[in-house]
Amino acid sequence: MRSDIEILFLLSGLVLIALILLASLTLLFVAYFFARDIFKYLGRSPAVTARKRALGWEPIGRFLFISNVGTLLIFSRKSIRSGELDAKDYETLPAGLRRIILFSNGMMLVLSAIAIVGVVLGKVNGWLS
Repeated sequence: MRSDIEILFLLSGLVLIALILLASLTLLFVAYFFARDIFKYLGRSPAVTARKRALGWEPIGRFLFISNVGTLLIFSRKSIRSGELDAKDYETLPAGLRRIILFSNGMMLVLSAIAIVGVVLGKVNGWLS
């Protein structure tokens, strides 16, 4: 018989997996249906134009592309200083699209950190073998 804490650990792990899947699907949705807008508004940014040539229709490539764009937007000051992101491009990107990309990528970062902590906690307590 499993203890209550083990059942809670299992249920929170399942919720975490569902949230990671939801955030991943949101990122893929943006990568497939808003890629043209991203290239339109971030067309002068070297980091984005370099990815344009390699972007195909496969989900992994699209996911990596939108993750890269999200990283540029999350760390926008650093990206602008290093020349990877053009400041005018960043300002012209529609606020709604920017919010969706930032929120989804931020959620992936937070959920990934929670997943790592959960795995370490599960290993230490013997809930994961």
